[in-house]
This record gives sequence, structure tokens and C-alpha cells, in this order.
Amino acid sequence: MRASPRVSLLATWAIFAFAQEIAKPVVLVLVGPPGAGKTTQAAALKRKIGVPVITSDDLPKDRVDAALRARIQQPDAKDGFILDGYPSTRAQADRLGELVKELKLPSPLIVQIDVDDATVRKRLAGSKDPRDRGDALERRLADYHREMDLFRSYYPESDIWKIIGTKSTGEVTGTILTLLADRSQ
Repeated sequence: MRASPRVSLLATWAIFAFAQEIAKPVVLVLVGPPGAGKTTQAAALKRKIGVPVITSDDLPKDRVDAALRARIQQPDAKDGFILDGYPSTRAQADRLGELVKELKLPSPLIVQIDVDDATVRKRLAGSKDPRDRGDALERRLADYHREMDLFRSYYPESDIWKIIGTKSTGEVTGTILTLLADRSQ
């Protein structure tokens, strides 16, 4: 079932309006299992609110803290940034907390894109990436569940916004923008 052009136009306008109401700077951390849509959401949010996405792949493994500090002090990150895949350890969460305080940034908004394991397996069933199949996927799912245990032990439950990741990309983006706008008020 396709939305009418009028509904799509209204949804686009609503997302634009929310993006205008978001207080800057924004520190957003996206978490979720493989295949939840974190990278898709990060790209959509980057377009909507104009802040860069920083992935764990962007940060040299041997110098993660220094690389993150240098990256978020770049001019394009003056209004904030979106983290995808970082922090993934308690030590990284500690350092992120220290860094945002030191740089006088708002505390991170943690958004968990919630997708159950069965849906993840179904979404990634056709993937050509060997990390997304069989035992490798099961290890990644187990790692994700451990990471969520970390987040729950580090951040108060009230600081983790759990959203349904099985909705359409636009609906998930709209929900995240609403959370950001509500937090700005």
C-alpha cells in the first residue's frame, strides 16, 4: 500500500519542521543489532540535521580516543555528531562521557533501534558479506547483546530511547527526530 503524495508531502514537512526545532549541538549515539538500520538512519539523520556521522570504522583502533577527539573538533561537527558503532566498551563509554563534559557538549542521546534476532536473520539472509551469515552472524548478535548490557549498566535506562526498528525508514527517522526535538524543549 503506497502513501498518497499528500501524505508523503506532509510527512516530509513534519520531518523538516522537527529538524528545525532541534537544539544544537547534538550528540546522538545509535545502537542496535546488525541489520537494524543504524547506518541507514545515520545517513538520513545527517541529511536532516546537518551533523556528521562518525563510525567506529572512522576511528583508528590503536588511537580511538584521540581520533574521536580530533574528529569532533572539526568544523563540520560544530553542531554535533552522530556516532554509529561507538562506544562499544565500558571504557569507551567512560571516555565519551568525559569528552562531552570537557568540550561542554550535551550528554549523548542513546537511541536503540530495536529489532529482534529473528528479523535480523531474515533481513541479512541474502547478504553477500560473510559476517552476516551463519556462525559469524550469531557471534555478532551475541556481541550486540553484550554491548546492550554494557549500555544498560553505564547509562540509566531513562537515557536509552528504545524505538521499533521494524517500521519504515521514514517512520524510524521521524521518531528519532521527534526525540531530539522533545529533548530540545
